[in-house]
Amino acid sequence: MLNGNYFSTTLNKQPKKTLNNSSTTVVNISHSFGVDAQKAGISFSTINSVIKALSWQLNLHTDLKKGDRFIIVNDGNIKPAAIIYQSIVNNKSIEAFAYKNKHGNTSYFDSFGHSLSSSFLRAPLKYKRISSKFQLKPYHPILKTWRPYRAVDYAAKHSTPVYSTANGIITTKGKKGSLGKVIIIQHDFDYITVYAHLSKYANNLYKDKKIKKGQIIGYVGSTGHSTGPHLHYELHHKGKRRNPITYKVPVQKSIDHINIKKFKTKINKILSSLKLEYQPKYAN
Repeated sequence: MLNGNYFSTTLNKQPKKTLNNSSTTVVNISHSFGVDAQKAGISFSTINSVIKALSWQLNLHTDLKKGDRFIIVNDGNIKPAAIIYQSIVNNKSIEAFAYKNKHGNTSYFDSFGHSLSSSFLRAPLKYKRISSKFQLKPYHPILKTWRPYRAVDYAAKHSTPVYSTANGIITTKGKKGSLGKVIIIQHDFDYITVYAHLSKYANNLYKDKKIKKGQIIGYVGSTGHSTGPHLHYELHHKGKRRNPITYKVPVQKSIDHINIKKFKTKINKILSSLKLEYQPKYAN
């Protein structure tokens, strides 16, 4: 989804470099990716594709610095054939190459054929039992009423470590009404997870901090409206609460051995077609 804060209304198109049967556009960062991409003549749909392809790897709000650049290669398909991000300050490079599977769905992979998206842990902690399941009309023991419960409660000992179920960025850390001490994590543009009733947080956590899958973010408690130590866990997808136990979350895949050779041949052709000044720079 396009964020209105990204874009300006004035377009200042720059010529694209045409290489063989593909076209290459370089977006140099001076303001923000959305604004600078528009100035380089990038369409909204391509901007959206770039944001989504790199959203597991890069926070476009906080990670970009003036002087960074994006190299976008198009080969006539709807989505870019290759996206390369280069950080001038950190000497960091992220490569994303398009691959269309047998069902016609296009996803992005690194040069080794590994998916750029993160998979999810099956559960955010080691728990004794599930004390409350995701239900549409359960009975609430504190409020004494029947109401939807769109979360899962994991009963566990006080101070049991709680893990982030996937790579993401902290959007909320603090007290939030009946949830008590809570951490909310954004995973790409579609997924959000909520961890509530925590007794305390892990050290050195703050808003906009990047979090890795399996990283400890807090400890089980009973803060807020709670009948005892447990973790209240929510999974949101595209703005709706989903059942964390049954909902099909992304699985981190790799391109199979049958198609990997063809994939690598394609990306080598793309990289070799780029002029020397556009070649990725790798960190030591």
